[in-house]
Amino acid sequence: MKRLLLPLILLLIPYLVLASVISLTTTISTDLMAENTTKVQVKLLNSGDEPANNVQISLISDFQSNPVFVGTLTPNIPFEQEFNISLKEYILPGNYPLVVLVDYSDANAYPFSSVSPSSIVYKTPTVSKLSSMLSELSLTDKETKKLTLTVRNLDDISHELDVKLILPRELKVANGERTISIQSKQEKELSFDVSSFSALPGSSYVILASIEYEHEGLHYSSIGRGMIRITEKPDLIELPSWLPILVIIFLVLIFIYYQFRGKKK
Repeated sequence: MKRLLLPLILLLIPYLVLASVISLTTTISTDLMAENTTKVQVKLLNSGDEPANNVQISLISDFQSNPVFVGTLTPNIPFEQEFNISLKEYILPGNYPLVVLVDYSDANAYPFSSVSPSSIVYKTPTVSKLSSMLSELSLTDKETKKLTLTVRNLDDISHELDVKLILPRELKVANGERTISIQSKQEKELSFDVSSFSALPGSSYVILASIEYEHEGLHYSSIGRGMIRITEKPDLIELPSWLPILVIIFLVLIFIYYQFRGKKK
């Protein structure tokens, strides 16, 4: 009996071991773009307990910029980078969405990515009168589900909107860009078919939706945020998470009992 107890305990111990984690926080600062160029400051912090490898920062926007290769991002040591951005072509003055895309990999060289929202003002500040909300979603591997974006027009006039869903690389969407009309004080719902492409179970991803429109020679924009969680496929018989711990305690008690019994003999 004693010979069997120790191997069983060793097999169950991994349930109590916590995996290493990479947890990235992105902070973005922008200046008003009065001329054709300006600067964007990006700060990265890995608050996990595992280094992030092959880190690269890119800007997704209507402006021209070059990606920056960071390399390894050690836990709890911040990295700061200044981007020079310039106009790609003539655009109207106003507020534009700016998204920071971070690519990185873990110790097993598995690739991950994240998106973080901000905005940049070109010449004239504008305030969008559109609000939006993305539904939260849970996906299993290769599963496709409907993601709902709710848009509300708080303005007194109608608008023609350019809507774009922005996802990390591990997720994919069919027809992620739309042009819609919305009347004054109207609410509209848009559905997107979203699926997991290479996301690992247990991961959570911030997703974004940019909403832009023009009015009287000015550009307006806003960004909605949402979350997609990747879950395991449910087993036919799902055991409670506390069961392995209970089994370990039970086996340890039996092991102790037989140890003391052997000493008494």
